[in-house]
Amino acid sequence: MQQAVFGIIGAGGIAQSQHLPNLARAPHVELKTICDLRDDVLANMQSKYAIPCAETDYQTLLADPDVDAVVVATKEDMQAPLTVEALNAGKHVYVEKPLADTPEAVEAVVAAQRKSGKFVAVGFNRRMAPAYRKAKQLVTADGGARNMHYRISDEYWNWGRNNPPGVRVIHEVCHIFDILRWFAEANPVSIYCVDSRPDDEIFVIKFDSGCVASITNSGYVTMDMPKERIEVVSDLGAVTVEEFVELRTYGYRDTEAVFRFPGHSHPDREFTHKYLLDTLGADGLYAVRKMGWELRERSKNLNPDSPGMDDAELQDYFSRRSPHWNYMVDKGWLVAMDHFAQCILEGTPPETAGAEDGLWSARMSAAAIRSRETGDVVTF
Repeated sequence: MQQAVFGIIGAGGIAQSQHLPNLARAPHVELKTICDLRDDVLANMQSKYAIPCAETDYQTLLADPDVDAVVVATKEDMQAPLTVEALNAGKHVYVEKPLADTPEAVEAVVAAQRKSGKFVAVGFNRRMAPAYRKAKQLVTADGGARNMHYRISDEYWNWGRNNPPGVRVIHEVCHIFDILRWFAEANPVSIYCVDSRPDDEIFVIKFDSGCVASITNSGYVTMDMPKERIEVVSDLGAVTVEEFVELRTYGYRDTEAVFRFPGHSHPDREFTHKYLLDTLGADGLYAVRKMGWELRERSKNLNPDSPGMDDAELQDYFSRRSPHWNYMVDKGWLVAMDHFAQCILEGTPPETAGAEDGLWSARMSAAAIRSRETGDVVTF
């Protein structure tokens, strides 16, 4: 099988949890080079995934004529500049989201992409999630999206409490702005925010197709609650997707009522949740998340005299064997990466989000923050 040659810049959290294992198992990818400033991390990841070359200077990677594409998975403030450099060096680029904190910074990427003629894929991987692709197929066949609601909620204020208001919108809700544009097949004309407290709010968006969407964004829930849910109403029916694992249809003739999707695994972690998600769907998801939450709560209040898992077992489970709770569902990471590689080989435009999609997401993030600060409807 023909493979596109990739290099990756950045070997941190998202690279280790997603990109490196996915690059290693994507059929159309040959991972040649890994680049990071930390020698110990670099050596560890090179050995773990049998990567031929390791560099601390990304310029060496960009100068390699064998490399077709570069994955940029660095700190957010470096993603746009490195993408521009890679495009100028003649490489296709898969870059993590958000491209930048401001629309102005993203515009430089759009200009570089147009000048280079190379492909840019922004890491809005939800477009490639099997559950969402099936949902969109059904919605499109029924006249397209008319109304949408999306809930995204997690324990953000446990681990992001030091971030100022706005960071969550730019770095997390940006995903939702993109996926709603994708479902609507339209651009926004206005956005309005009503907030309860920082990062606990509702956004209302109107698209130029006439579709209206709302987003409930909260960082105050616990991990036993599924993180994401979408509801899409079309002409004669509707679909719902519970955190990428169960799609339900309403009003569509000759269509199954329920579709289930197996989860996403990591080579270092427990994988039996995939069986539960595939066979039980949402019920399996609820059970796995409830188990994780209860075990974590139990680990905070261990009683040496009580039966069950002891402290060592719990620590081992959470440090080595438990699934990545927000990564155990199939949000499309592997499919997106392999699809991008196929498009490079074939010279066909990818269906992943591109630089201009990244710009729209940045515009929507900026407008959402402005609406929250002013209380006004912001138009595009």
